[in-house]
Amino acid sequence: MPKANEISTDLKKKLDFDAVLILDCPTLKRIGGVKDIIPKGVPVICVDHHISNEKFGDVNWVDPTASSAGEMVHRLFREMDVVLTREVALCLYIAILTDTGSFNYDNTSRLTHEIAGELLGYGLDPAVVSESVFERRSLEDIRFLGLVLSTLRVNRAGDVAYLEMTRKMSEETGADVNKSEGFINYARSIDGVKIAILFKEDMKNHNRINISFRSKGDVDVNGIASHFGGGGHTKASGCMLEGSLSEIETRVLDKVEEILARKW
Repeated sequence: MPKANEISTDLKKKLDFDAVLILDCPTLKRIGGVKDIIPKGVPVICVDHHISNEKFGDVNWVDPTASSAGEMVHRLFREMDVVLTREVALCLYIAILTDTGSFNYDNTSRLTHEIAGELLGYGLDPAVVSESVFERRSLEDIRFLGLVLSTLRVNRAGDVAYLEMTRKMSEETGADVNKSEGFINYARSIDGVKIAILFKEDMKNHNRINISFRSKGDVDVNGIASHFGGGGHTKASGCMLEGSLSEIETRVLDKVEEILARKW
């Protein structure tokens, strides 16, 4: 990504700024320790498209109909008459590409495609971009995927599929866990499955489980995630719970099946 090497993750630095712009985060807790370095009195601007957004900013622009924060930033740039460069166009295109699942999710609109088409006009090669983002995995990452897929299970009704990802798997393969974003889609793609779940053991705290939900049809997983203190989108949400992997799985699966039984 252009300028990626200029991003600082050093929270110990003393920074002087006039405002804080937070993108693509429905709650302040999603920015982690960054929230602790925001001085009192400095205005916070929130730009987000999650339906679960808590409007924590002094200024909130939240549009759940937008496909992505990248689409919203493009609209903002257009209103501000910002002249785009190829580098900016590339960053915006990748933001939209990834948050729409390569334009496959139902958050993709006609406007999304119009913006993507405009961005391609800056000399971007969609095949090269897609390959760079989605098709560059190490052998370790593929072995990691194999271990995760070996945990795949489906409930008796066949409408819920779930996977496990543990710290031990990562240590055994030496894989980059940050490249596991699309693993849950294998469970979601199973015919008849309405809800896919990935139970991911925290890499630093094995007693903390991160849970991702994906759905098909008219199933609202944001409501399920919200029940457990999380949130996100109607078709893609998540939460974090404390406890053992087996305990959390039982708790979440019971609630998911209860909700599905009520709905159908």
